[in-house]
Amino acid sequence: MNILMVNQGQFGYMAGYYHYCKHLVAQGHHIVYLCNDYHLKPVELDGVDVIYTPIESAIKWRMQFRRQLKNIVTNNKFDVALCSYFKGCTMIRDCFKNIPTIIDIRSGDIAPNPIKRFLFNKLIQFETALYNRRMILSQSLADKLKLKRDSYDIVPLGADVICDTDKSYTDAINMLYVGTLKQRDIHKTIEGFVRFAKEYPQAQISYDIIGFGTSQEESLINNLISDNNIGDKVKFHGRINYQLLGPFFEKANLGIAFVPMTPYYDCQPTTKIYEYVLSGLYCIATRTYENRILVDERNTILCDDNADSFYQALKQFYLCDKSQWKTSEIKFSMSQYQWTNIVGNLLINNFKKLLLNNH
Repeated sequence: MNILMVNQGQFGYMAGYYHYCKHLVAQGHHIVYLCNDYHLKPVELDGVDVIYTPIESAIKWRMQFRRQLKNIVTNNKFDVALCSYFKGCTMIRDCFKNIPTIIDIRSGDIAPNPIKRFLFNKLIQFETALYNRRMILSQSLADKLKLKRDSYDIVPLGADVICDTDKSYTDAINMLYVGTLKQRDIHKTIEGFVRFAKEYPQAQISYDIIGFGTSQEESLINNLISDNNIGDKVKFHGRINYQLLGPFFEKANLGIAFVPMTPYYDCQPTTKIYEYVLSGLYCIATRTYENRILVDERNTILCDDNADSFYQALKQFYLCDKSQWKTSEIKFSMSQYQWTNIVGNLLINNFKKLLLNNH
């Protein structure tokens, strides 16, 4: 198939879409990928033609993005298109012409203001209804957005195995957080870490934090590390490209999936749980609705979204008997979520079903 993908995020920095492309190309499909240029280091993938739109003023960007999409459709023949939802995506709906198109809902609105959140969720509901078919991450998100039962397909998040080595869980605790820092309150995990380290000074423990957020969020993390004199144990690395994460996953044996327990995160599966578990890391994750469905005691300890509960979960991990734990069993507990299964079974089947319904 010739596939058109449209995504606001720069190619290679939206993990889900990078893996869609990687596994679709491996199956012999060709992809043209339209995205914004955020001046990050370009990522290349054989079989994917990436076309960038420069980010200028909002009006100039919209005009340029629409113009580039129309040119792409005019000069290529596509079997299907996959468009990641963004506010205002109705402006490009007619550009797809007769290409069967799936609109992909990756998230509900996460505005802290409940009125804004309600209105923007209504906008998602309205705009996505204009496309041939909707794709969404979870049933609870579809219910939250009040989508009609026959109007969408569920394609969950997934992961590739980043680390193949067997882990030791009984020696040092090597923690890893990878992800956005925006509105995630990662500083609370550091506060819980500090309490644990003071109570159990004999414990060998480290914590690598990878991601980026606002200057205030990053400063809060750096200040906590400095003020508590834990720079030898806690390292904030900033943004690191997905392709360079291997050594961190090799070192780690405990992944941190910490999101606030709010109505707007409750139905959002935590992306990194998949990557942690499929690479053999045990997890500490906040007790959101989707996380409770996704994980069990074979791979995760759940906690609340505060420093004390995180400390209690870290203490539980440290004190529990891990002598019988096996990396292979932790990986197997979520093996159905490998990207090769997600893409090869669910995504391709959705493309084929869309093609059948449009002929």
